[in-house]
Amino acid sequence: MYDYIYRESLKRAKHKIWIFSDLQQSEPDNAQKCLDVCMEDFYQMGKSADMIWFLGDCVEGTDITKLNKMCASLEEAFEKIDIPVCFVAGNHDLDYERYGEGGKNGVFVPFYETVKKHPNWHFAKSFDEPYFKVPVGDFMVYFFTDHIAPDKAWNTTHGIIHGDKTKYPHIEKLKKVKEEMAKESCPVITASHYSFIGGSRPSELFNNLLPLPENVKIHFYGHAHFGDFAWAGDSPYQRISWVKMHDIPQLNVSSFENIRGRKCRSVFLHIYEDNSLGVFFRNHDDKCFSECYFPAKTTEVHKPMDK
Repeated sequence: MYDYIYRESLKRAKHKIWIFSDLQQSEPDNAQKCLDVCMEDFYQMGKSADMIWFLGDCVEGTDITKLNKMCASLEEAFEKIDIPVCFVAGNHDLDYERYGEGGKNGVFVPFYETVKKHPNWHFAKSFDEPYFKVPVGDFMVYFFTDHIAPDKAWNTTHGIIHGDKTKYPHIEKLKKVKEEMAKESCPVITASHYSFIGGSRPSELFNNLLPLPENVKIHFYGHAHFGDFAWAGDSPYQRISWVKMHDIPQLNVSSFENIRGRKCRSVFLHIYEDNSLGVFFRNHDDKCFSECYFPAKTTEVHKPMDK
């Protein structure tokens, strides 16, 4: 039934986005095996996407040779598809700077260097910026990324600020993002490596974005590898949740690997002519959909009660 619904959805979809996160391997051979599983299934499905959203942790570790090799494999795979890529950094994308030698002449975030080579691939304008936005049809998509100071005095991973917190410059900017989103004359989608409160492994830093305005319709995130009992906390099987105190669903798309997360997983988002959405959760190892979800087109806004 899921396959039937997906095929019918393809006929009606105005925009088709492939969303995933957390390939996250320190050994290139393991990364390549997982990537091959996903790409093979994607091609068998008919290569039915016009954009990729990669929500962080594309690599792991501090060995620069291995990091570059994994980035080259990802670049080769995505170049063959020949569609735009939107990339946000996750915690492991900063491993080289946080735990390794780091860039000799400034900040070095491995896959960011790859993204910069492609005019139709998207990332934040600089390493220290917390977000960027990209229009997709009638929607504006806000991507929130892990970021790091040019002098490496601070960085953000796991939803918190590390290093010299007194030098972190973006708290006020984050607080104003909700105003920026509210002023968009269109519905908004948000995406990040992390969830908002209410989801799995939420970002404390994202509390500065709350309350979200009513034109925010849905959030996509990774980080909480589905089926991972070691790190996914008390909700290892949570795919769909809601932003706390909001009528806004948030969806866990992780993970793109079958070693820690047990299966290679991703999500396909369809946007229809009436701007309603369809979401399909894919298990690439078994070449099947595990779930589909059609969120409400309208959401209710919480109005605080008068004291």
